[in-house]
Amino acid sequence: MDDDPDRPAILVSLAPEVDERLYGWIAVGAEEEGIPCRRVPPEETDTAAIAYTAARNSRLGVGIGVASGQVAVHERHMPAERPVVATAVEEAHARDTCRSAGSNAARLVIGVPLQLE
Repeated sequence: MDDDPDRPAILVSLAPEVDERLYGWIAVGAEEEGIPCRRVPPEETDTAAIAYTAARNSRLGVGIGVASGQVAVHERHMPAERPVVATAVEEAHARDTCRSAGSNAARLVIGVPLQLE
């Protein structure tokens, strides 16, 4: 987790109703791949839109959004409505789902294949 706004990082936005702990698991997944995350406030309400805005604002071009029971990983060159990965966040598997989202976001940055299930 990185708070330096000048350091390149995957930007992560959580809707206000989202459990704060999910950010921690996203950051763990990304940092396991060697890429830092930084939390930013959401500017949208839709999960894909939150992730797209985060990706557009990230110097790395990758963002994650969490809202409405879903986590989305987006890349700035994709159409706004088409995140790279969008997954339901079920309470029983929230930790693994968010950790995987962080890992896959980092994998987009470093250019290695995503781990899908």
